[in-house]
Amino acid sequence: MNIYVMRHGTTIWNEKGITQGRSNNRLSKSGIELTKQTANLLKPIHFDIIFCSPLFRTVQTANLINEYHKIIINKDNHLIEIDQGIFTGRHKDSLTNQEKQLKIERSKICGMESYEEVYIRTLNFINELKKEKYNNVLIVTHNLNASLIELILTNQDFYKVKKEAYKTFKNAQFKKFII
Repeated sequence: MNIYVMRHGTTIWNEKGITQGRSNNRLSKSGIELTKQTANLLKPIHFDIIFCSPLFRTVQTANLINEYHKIIINKDNHLIEIDQGIFTGRHKDSLTNQEKQLKIERSKICGMESYEEVYIRTLNFINELKKEKYNNVLIVTHNLNASLIELILTNQDFYKVKKEAYKTFKNAQFKKFII
């Protein structure tokens, strides 16, 4: 099975440095153009199915890719962005030192989801996907989720990899994995 993993296109909040979390932001004009460029690269591939996070920016990205494919898009909650709690909608430069530390620690008192929680639900998604008989699958998700899928599909140990490795996808970037 060929698995193409893609991060959504750029949003206005990406451009402004605002934490998105589970907000339903749209792609920016440049994000739409970037996604259309990626769609052209993916045009020759015959996808059996597209999976995406249910958030608007990923659905919008998946729809732009799907203009060439006209196939089922399956929204899956396992692929949803990490919950950023009280930091959603906050500009990264507006955080106090204490808030920055709470964010780094993924503090539950701030309503945040941990990296491990996202890893577990992402691993569950991949394990279910491996049971299917698809030839080519496109997964449109978020930076963290896409990076965790890469860790899983390349057999890296989540607990040994530094947290910086959890965020390796640029907007509208895709990577191909064969399982």
